[in-house]
Amino acid sequence: MDAQTTMEESISKVLAKIQSDETAADLQWSLFQSALNSYRRDSVLRPFPPTLPASTPNNQEKDYTALKSVADEVPNLRNLVQARDKSKLISEQAWRLLSWVLLQNPLTVHWHNKSKFQQIQELTGESSYQVTPSHVFEVQYSSASSQKFDELRQSRDLIYAYHGSRLDNFYSILHNGLHAHMNKNSLFGEGTYLSSDLSVSMPYSPIGTAWEGSSLGTTLSCVAVCELIDHPDVKCQTRDRSSNANDGRRRSHAPQSMGGEVPEKYYVVTNNEVVRLKYLLVFADKTKSKRSSQPRSKVMTFVCNHLFALCMLGYLIVLLLIGLLNSRTFQTFYRKHFGSRS
Repeated sequence: MDAQTTMEESISKVLAKIQSDETAADLQWSLFQSALNSYRRDSVLRPFPPTLPASTPNNQEKDYTALKSVADEVPNLRNLVQARDKSKLISEQAWRLLSWVLLQNPLTVHWHNKSKFQQIQELTGESSYQVTPSHVFEVQYSSASSQKFDELRQSRDLIYAYHGSRLDNFYSILHNGLHAHMNKNSLFGEGTYLSSDLSVSMPYSPIGTAWEGSSLGTTLSCVAVCELIDHPDVKCQTRDRSSNANDGRRRSHAPQSMGGEVPEKYYVVTNNEVVRLKYLLVFADKTKSKRSSQPRSKVMTFVCNHLFALCMLGYLIVLLLIGLLNSRTFQTFYRKHFGSRS
């Protein structure tokens, strides 16, 4: 089989994936773009796509500039599917990258309509205040990727709880789970923090920049709904009256806790093998949604892509101006040429 045939098959699989669930594909690409464009990309863009050659001979340097250049070729996914000459619309590198992001994850993401949120609330309990996500997605696992969790669960019950995090973290969460998100310096001890109340987790999920080509919206926030095994490593207020007082106390205390017992509606998971992602609640900024299909000018695109660097440059210019204005040379020059004259 020649390389051209292989490439055509890869493109066909990508298009089939998008057509089968365009909204879910949009989310996966948006989360990847959010991580790639984050100032924290060294820690949140994990795994780094292997579809591009490294920028150094020893393969230790990650070429973010080259990766971003390829990623920026990808247009709105609906426009990509509807294009006449799809294979030539973007480069082969862009197709390979899109294929890797959408197809090379053992997890499968599916879009649900909003009625699914009502079922989730029945699993977690009502929120302190009413809030409804713009989109609901379910994460499904292969038997191989679910094996460890199922072995640990055995006959134990499942608990459902929310976990709030920055948008740029969710690419890593989808690939690696919550292993990288344990809080080591928090009031109620070391672990991953979740809550049965969505309103508790929402403040930890600020709005972030997704992708300008997204049909979901260019700015989104995301909250995870997780499955927790009812296990001693899940620290919480237990309601099991058959347990003695000492067992209950051990269950409500996490290691290194400075604040005492874990409060009501909170869970602190000290072993991330007993927790896994089940749903994603996505909240779109309605004031900015539906603008993604409108192309930006080159100037606006450059500013958005280099915002942090431009801010730092502006800051350095201000410091230089302050230093110049306070220098003796400038003050002498100013008094000589612009000082008051009698």
